[in-house]
Amino acid sequence: MRRYIITLVSFIYCALQVGAQQFLAEKNIADILSEEGFEDIATRVAEDTVFLSIEDRTYRGTFRGAATAIQRISAAHGAYNQFELVLTDYKMPQLIVHASKREGIWDVRVDRQFHRALSLLRQQPTEATSTAKVDITLFPMVSLINNKLYHLYDYSVRIAPAIAMTLWRGARVTIQPIIPVAHYLDDTNSMRFIQPGVINLSQQWLSNKHWHLSSAVGFFHPERMGVQAAATWHSPIRGLDLSVDAGYTGLANYDKENGFGVNTWNRFNIMAKADYYEPYTKVQVELQAGQFLFGDRGGRVDLTRHFSEYAIGVYGIYTSGETNMGFHFAIPFGGKRQKRSGAVRLRLPEYYSWEYSYKSYFKYYLERMGESYSTQPDDNHSAHYWEPAYVEEYVQRILNGDFE
Repeated sequence: MRRYIITLVSFIYCALQVGAQQFLAEKNIADILSEEGFEDIATRVAEDTVFLSIEDRTYRGTFRGAATAIQRISAAHGAYNQFELVLTDYKMPQLIVHASKREGIWDVRVDRQFHRALSLLRQQPTEATSTAKVDITLFPMVSLINNKLYHLYDYSVRIAPAIAMTLWRGARVTIQPIIPVAHYLDDTNSMRFIQPGVINLSQQWLSNKHWHLSSAVGFFHPERMGVQAAATWHSPIRGLDLSVDAGYTGLANYDKENGFGVNTWNRFNIMAKADYYEPYTKVQVELQAGQFLFGDRGGRVDLTRHFSEYAIGVYGIYTSGETNMGFHFAIPFGGKRQKRSGAVRLRLPEYYSWEYSYKSYFKYYLERMGESYSTQPDDNHSAHYWEPAYVEEYVQRILNGDFE
């Protein structure tokens, strides 16, 4: 009997020791990630695997933060070579990074199979919350229009400081006035005046292996006010997403004669979209069809080449018998790392994006064909680009020293 009691006491002691070591490791990992600038941190250590969830508001893009988190933990805790890292966006899960190290080489897989990791992390305390922390991002806006016969260009240079904050899980409030700095425009052009840009509340309702559902209400860019909703289905074909995006909006702008107003509420737009990323060529193909913003019906095709953090593409539109084409790009603008050290942060945008439209046909221009709007000031082909194959390649390259 005495031997059994000694064995039981030894077992309990060892269990308590293991539990204490695990708790200290989890606490230390959370401290490391918090010092690095990550937020909404949850960690759990199970045998040789580290499960964690982070919100990255420090590093540019969607892959640098994941690679940095794994590097920092691996350097501090060399015994852990297996990671299950959930990446969130406004507290909603987007991707999970499965990373393991064998003989000094990292193997990385990225997908949306994060259900098990989240179930293990659900009861863990969350460190460094992002709720109610404010980013003030100084967005520049430049417009060039060359459709006048009596001079070469109309131009407009504006500054648009965007104040953004996470309210609760999946919710983002954005307030962005647009302020003119310099221009050469007609007296009736609304870009001459201070006006609302993006002032809205957006909400991600669902984000899992198969679906992503979101909506927004308020002011959109350019000069729209109303509601918008989007549903995306992540197909079993890797890299292929199918989505529907719809909105009901009115024109909201300021003019010299009438001041600010909202009118023409009969604007319903809906687009079905197929989005495919081909990892070998790093080309993103987007096909859209439906009803554009001002009632014309047609389609648009975009071909975008991703050069790590650079995205450069061309597009073509056919709508109501008219055609148009152009190019767009999103290039790194702010620093690779912009840490948020307090409740309020003043920063530069991660990317500068611009789209050029040829608009060679007079009817196309006058009837405002092929137009759309964006619900967030950082909508582009690089920011918030949660494509598994894209993130997977660059996380693995950073971990193995092939990319800086």
